Amino acid sequence: MRPVVEAHGLDVGMGRARLLHDVGLAVVPGERIALVGHNGAGKSTLLRALSGFAEVRRGSLRVMDTALDRKLSPASMRHLRRRVAFVHQGLHLVDRASALDNVLVAAAGRLRSPLTWMRRWPAAERCSAMAALDRVGMAWSASRRTDTLSGGERQKVAIARALHQNAPIVLADEPTASLDVHAAEEVVDMLSAIVTEHGATLLCAIHDLSLVARLAERAIVLRHGRVVADISVGSSTSSHLRRLMQ
Repeated sequence: MRPVVEAHGLDVGMGRARLLHDVGLAVVPGERIALVGHNGAGKSTLLRALSGFAEVRRGSLRVMDTALDRKLSPASMRHLRRRVAFVHQGLHLVDRASALDNVLVAAAGRLRSPLTWMRRWPAAERCSAMAALDRVGMAWSASRRTDTLSGGERQKVAIARALHQNAPIVLADEPTASLDVHAAEEVVDMLSAIVTEHGATLLCAIHDLSLVARLAERAIVLRHGRVVADISVGSSTSSHLRRLMQ
């Protein structure tokens, strides 16, 4: 099976800083992968590189049919980002917009009509966005401004937006940050179930090692910008990962 993500000798930098060093990995369709490591290990940088937001300095990186080790045209970048959904750590929701409008934004990449800038979306897109909110248990919030929702509820809206994008690859950057234990478990279970239902590939940076087994079937450990371990997830994974991160 051909990988949907493939990197060889990958170096990624920002300014004078070198953030990833000689990274190699291959991800096949449908895999659920947790990226773990201490703060500054390179988890978020790797996710940004996979979505075209970080500069590849050396080596090769391919995401589906897009090579990211060369300069992309605006059209190629739009093509990539239509196929890669990103649940950002900061959520990137528009506080003053409704939950439904925030989810509908995910359709902007496949629609060219200027009417979308005035929040005039095709009926089929509105139905699909409502179905995505319903899938994450947030249909009741469709008309509510997102700045009136709790942290866990906002995270669910962000997941619904990724679901509405209908992308074959989903990237998530610390989706449980700042959530209590119950909300974190609920979000992880929901994210894992949704990508599995849709046959999508998931790469998720996560800091809570106790959640890795609920989220992923494979874990990649980063330390100081390098991949130091790539293991299958099992019942004793959290203690094993803790040792590998030391």
